[in-house]
Amino acid sequence: MAQPLSDYLSAISESEPFEGLEDFVLSDLLAAMDERSFEPGEALIRQETPGEGLLLLLEGKANVLVKGKDGIAHRVAWVRRGDVVGETALLTGELSSADVIADGPVRVLALPPEHFHRLARRNPQIAVVLTRIIADRLGGRDWDMLGDKLLNGYRVGRCVGRGGMAVVYAATRVTDGAHLALKMLSHRLVYDEIALGRFREEAQLLQTLRHENLTPLLDRFSAYGTNFLVMEFCPGPSLDRVIDRGVALPEAKVRPIVGQLSQVLDYVHANGVLHRDVKPSNVMLTSEGVVKLMDFGVAHSSGWAEEVTLTLQRPLVGTPSYMAPEQFRNAPLDERIDHYALACMIYELLAGKRLFKSRELFDLMEKKQGFELAPRERIGAGISVEMHALLRRNLDPDPNRRDSSLGAVAGWARPVEGGVASLLAPAPGES
Repeated sequence: MAQPLSDYLSAISESEPFEGLEDFVLSDLLAAMDERSFEPGEALIRQETPGEGLLLLLEGKANVLVKGKDGIAHRVAWVRRGDVVGETALLTGELSSADVIADGPVRVLALPPEHFHRLARRNPQIAVVLTRIIADRLGGRDWDMLGDKLLNGYRVGRCVGRGGMAVVYAATRVTDGAHLALKMLSHRLVYDEIALGRFREEAQLLQTLRHENLTPLLDRFSAYGTNFLVMEFCPGPSLDRVIDRGVALPEAKVRPIVGQLSQVLDYVHANGVLHRDVKPSNVMLTSEGVVKLMDFGVAHSSGWAEEVTLTLQRPLVGTPSYMAPEQFRNAPLDERIDHYALACMIYELLAGKRLFKSRELFDLMEKKQGFELAPRERIGAGISVEMHALLRRNLDPDPNRRDSSLGAVAGWARPVEGGVASLLAPAPGES
């Protein structure tokens, strides 16, 4: 190497992707890398060619170019000192997704594939760091390396959702042009055994459940170093968007939604499944006003072993604002946790505002444990005694006082009259 070892070690330790790695891991990584130089206009990486390894820029900058359908290369990013390129092809074994062209003299540290795989076996932290880089580059608004890729017979379109566990893409099935959704396990979790287990369990669960208010699993496959589920595409919107308008809905509009969700929850519960993350962003609405309950990524089936931590305490699973009080402690759980979450959503639709807003976990727990439902007229106009009683029962901190079945209100199920448009229509005085 042309520079002192200390200079290279400084460069790699200051690179954002590798910050926080232990010194012995950085030293091991550095020992497997060699310096390379590129002249202005020379390609560090060529699109659609096998990856030649990971490159860490030491000096200079380079253009990241992607050839579009028009055959013209478009610049999508710059890379500078400390940036890493080539990690996707290295980890996934796929062809390179972009050209990287030197913009002036460039020096890099290169890690060849054979050295990387040897290091990753010895120091799994290195592979985890690189999967996080890939995860950060997927689902972007300006450019996504999976955009327009053909995966297992599906043409990938735009990213339509990105959460902590997964990225969701719109896609087209090549054989018949059907519009579908690809749910991809986030690369940052591909080395997380619990996350991998949940993703596989979600697939197994969805293969067994069939209901008009669920999106069926149509296919599953592996590509780009991770796992994909193929599902029916629901363009939305989600109930999140409806609630965030801050407009209270009349009960006549809320009842059909409550009925459909009660119907599907009773169905999944009868099949031994707890959803455990019922919340507005996991409820989609079709243009015809049909409700779809989504995302069984943290669902629990009576046929699966519950996760345990080293202290034998159950991990906190779900979204705190919609979790029942018993989910915060090591108490037995049943279908009434999903009933509680549904009641939170019902309240928010009727009131046009969030029920629990605290961001502090212990404060939120105290508010839930001491919760008392406000009178009907303070929640919203025209709320019936029947609806208020449903809320009072299922928002009770004591699960023994909640409904054990939602069959009584499942009869309200029908498509929302006027469809989604009627839920998003401007309220009187709203521009």
